[in-house]
Amino acid sequence: MIDSILVSLSIMAGAAGLAGVPVRLWQFATGRFALRIPSHMLARKTFSFFGVLFLIPSVLAWIYALYLAHAYFTCVGSCTQAGIGTAVALGMLGCVYLLLEGFLLTARRRRT
Repeated sequence: MIDSILVSLSIMAGAAGLAGVPVRLWQFATGRFALRIPSHMLARKTFSFFGVLFLIPSVLAWIYALYLAHAYFTCVGSCTQAGIGTAVALGMLGCVYLLLEGFLLTARRRRT
């Protein structure tokens, strides 16, 4: 029961990641996060390093999920394995997207 819930949650996060990963990639590319990061050099370098470290797997998982979804929708014949592969790819995308969002949530917080 709990396994089904966790798989469903990761697939739903993957569905959100299909829209969220390109938005975050655009925000990183345009430098929209630079205003929210503290101004000292160590914070900026750490954010740049870990931002790219979490963004690259997210983009790769996004491309893989889109590829498998395309393969599933263009499948002719027995497509059950393609459907399972698409669900697994969406689950992987959901996991890495949650890691990326968790990093951004903690990196952009302000001390009061």
